[in-house]
Amino acid sequence: MQSLARVLSCHLPLTLAVAGLTALSVACQPVVPVDECENGLPVLGCGDHSEAGVTVTVVSSNSDQLDVPRDLAFNPDVEGELWVVNRGDDGMVIFDNVGTDAQDSEHIIDPFAEHFMEEVSAIAWGPSGRFATCHESNNTYNGATDGNDFMGPSLWSSDRRIFGQSNPEAVEGLGFDLGSHLDMLHESPFCMGIAWEQDAVYWAFDGSDGSIVRYDFGQDHGVGWDDHSDGIIGRYVTGEVDRQRDVPSHMVLDHDTGLLYIADTGNSRIAVLDTNSGVRGGSLPVMEFGTEHYEVEGAELSTLIDGDDFNLDHPSGLELHNGLLYVSDNDNGNILAFNLQGEMVDFLELDVDKDALMGMAFAPNGDLYVVDSEEDELLRISPKSTD
Repeated sequence: MQSLARVLSCHLPLTLAVAGLTALSVACQPVVPVDECENGLPVLGCGDHSEAGVTVTVVSSNSDQLDVPRDLAFNPDVEGELWVVNRGDDGMVIFDNVGTDAQDSEHIIDPFAEHFMEEVSAIAWGPSGRFATCHESNNTYNGATDGNDFMGPSLWSSDRRIFGQSNPEAVEGLGFDLGSHLDMLHESPFCMGIAWEQDAVYWAFDGSDGSIVRYDFGQDHGVGWDDHSDGIIGRYVTGEVDRQRDVPSHMVLDHDTGLLYIADTGNSRIAVLDTNSGVRGGSLPVMEFGTEHYEVEGAELSTLIDGDDFNLDHPSGLELHNGLLYVSDNDNGNILAFNLQGEMVDFLELDVDKDALMGMAFAPNGDLYVVDSEEDELLRISPKSTD
């Protein structure tokens, strides 16, 4: 496997090649420098490749009840509001005014998190104050049972008067408390990643059978109820992606092209699914009465980035920002940026433990937030000040 320095001698301008390496070969395709750097990207250190080229700040730690944080997402409707999912306690830490002197946090665990957010692995924002989560579980109710595979993505409200609260009307009507979820579908045990498409439609990385699944929740059932019968589930490219246990496989959809970028962690690559490809095939068994579940045939899945070419072992976090794809490597603590042709633009080697880095999210000002699941920390990476 090549070192990143060797790779960059063929994927960045010559000035970024490490001293002592051979000159660029004829086959190399240098990438034009981006943004304000002479070389590379400001948020990754302008080609410095080390923390010396950026400002890394521990924004929060387990003092804010971070407990194996695995993913994070900004609420697009509330400035400075960042939601971080905890695997350790199936909970959520919500930051207000994150990264400022006025930063505060709230720790919330849903009343029935042992099902609806068990072993949470990923979060994706949708429209109208809603988001969805995905879960690396086969439904053990936090170890109380052996698991029955009745597991998949959950839909939630971002209204903090609702999220994490019980609905008394639903509790009375059902005779038990199903917490604050708005909807849930149950065809993806060991779900490792999730991305929003439109309305109540999300894409999920199904770690159980190595597929990518399109979930249409339809009309949600309201807070804390349990009618999931209008769900429509399409299963793509079964067996063509691979789960790496304990490492989320985040995904991001380019809404302009319909291309779904996938951290195919178990195969050490970034894969791309053309969501406009494929035709509906035969019906599949369902876990819930009334739902539709079917195979999609002929969908196009390709490899954009082969990890062996870039020392990318366990891609986990994935962000599409200003036309570039950012990837965190859970195995070695690197963050890499690629153009959409799969050419590396820059990389940053963070001083973190092995297996630490997972989800990432860009703030509106361009700072990059990333979770460190080993130290239970939220990190902010900012361009180095020129003052």
